[in-house]
Amino acid sequence: MAQYKLEDITNVFWAYNDGFKVGRDPMGIQNSSIATYGCLLPGLTNLTGHIRYYSLYCWLLAEYMDMYKSNKTGLHQYNFIRRAELIMAFIMKDQGVNAVVGANFVSYNKYEYDEEEEMYIIDSGADYVKGSDTMYWSYTSGAFGQYYLGSLLHFKLVKTLGKGFVLGNEGEKLAKAFKNSVDENVRELFLDCVVGGGITDEEIEELRPAGLNAIALHSEEWHALNNLLVSEDNTAFGTSSLRRDTIYLMLNDLKSGETVDTFVEHRYKSYEQDKHIDASFGWYFYYMCETLHYCIESILCFLLNKMDEMHNPPVRSLLEESCEGILSELGDIQQLHKTIKNWQMKCSGDICLMRSDLKKAIKSGEYTEGVALAIPLLFCLYNEYEAHKDEVALFESRNDLVRQRGILSQCLKAYVTCHLQLSPKAYIDTVLRQVMNEHTYVAIGKMGTSNVDLRKFILEDGCAVLVEIRYPNETNPRTSSLYNFLEDLKYLDASNGVADNFIKNYGQERN
Repeated sequence: MAQYKLEDITNVFWAYNDGFKVGRDPMGIQNSSIATYGCLLPGLTNLTGHIRYYSLYCWLLAEYMDMYKSNKTGLHQYNFIRRAELIMAFIMKDQGVNAVVGANFVSYNKYEYDEEEEMYIIDSGADYVKGSDTMYWSYTSGAFGQYYLGSLLHFKLVKTLGKGFVLGNEGEKLAKAFKNSVDENVRELFLDCVVGGGITDEEIEELRPAGLNAIALHSEEWHALNNLLVSEDNTAFGTSSLRRDTIYLMLNDLKSGETVDTFVEHRYKSYEQDKHIDASFGWYFYYMCETLHYCIESILCFLLNKMDEMHNPPVRSLLEESCEGILSELGDIQQLHKTIKNWQMKCSGDICLMRSDLKKAIKSGEYTEGVALAIPLLFCLYNEYEAHKDEVALFESRNDLVRQRGILSQCLKAYVTCHLQLSPKAYIDTVLRQVMNEHTYVAIGKMGTSNVDLRKFILEDGCAVLVEIRYPNETNPRTSSLYNFLEDLKYLDASNGVADNFIKNYGQERN
């Protein structure tokens, strides 16, 4: 028989399980919001921070092709672009401009510096080396391939060719516009730094006119980029003016004192007065979707925290205690309303204020209060939806949003319409079960054939076992990128009249 000494026995420990992954959308409903703002701002992403990258990339591809054909460079196309991106990061350092590719690499002094030559070494920080952790960007083709390529393809500026990229007809025009708008000496110096693999402080100063914030107003480049941004967009569903409409709405809102951070909520509040503008309803619709999603994710958040509080309880106990806690928070709601329909019909309130109160409750850790706020908010959203049901149906259909999980009409049907005849207690119990079931369904569906497990809880021997607590998320609707684009194109400088001229001429192109 084996003999064990006391010193051979280790303390009990929990092993790390690498099978579970975080995931960003535990209820699988956020794609409907993403698809919505994709319709409203096509050709932009949350990662395309500056519009001058569009013209810069087109010019770089044109120059690379010429230099490669004439044996003036042996650089791989990827490294040619990567070096240019890092050079731009040096140009933009301390310029007060955000969303610059490679900015952290430069700001945190991760680059090599040649003391003797007084030169920042570009090639060692830019050229791609598989597995290296000393590069400004890990993706093979830089931010060009990871962040901007989708937009460049959307606008037909760039085409893929094997593992490389070539310009489309529109890209050639934009490359020419950049070339004709930036001084020849600046352009030549930029290319010399790319090929040479280094840059000095003096050269950085000389290259400022090529910076992301230095588009010359009314230059050929400015006109080309401006036309790209404000023109109607060709989508899979026909011609759209939603991006142009959004620009008009944002410029007006900024002029009246709103900020980019308050834009979406203000659009929701202003829908009725601006309902003649197509994008106005789109942003109203997006805000409704986001609010609905926050309500549902708040219920999941409550359940996960409850599992933690009850130490992985039996499912029956979890549901019973959760339901009783929510009913207690809601006061005499069962005495006031026999059915959810009766409760829903009498629900009223400011949706924006109710959403704000819900977010405060979740942020402060008052999760039971959060559910007690989320449920009436769901009913107010339902009432608002019923008042604009035809417009919702038209918008969802016209933009092919009906199939998106979590879209307004279907999600409200699943969480409100189907349960109108239930009592408040039965409704709460049903919705808690529904959230648990749908999360499990979505998480397992995302697993596919991989070993990645996105479940935030698992059911084991009749108990709900917590894996990870997740909190409600909101999507980012590309409005910050649009704001940056407008700033780059001088729309936000009140002294030049660019914004005023756009607002004055808005709509005339349709007449």
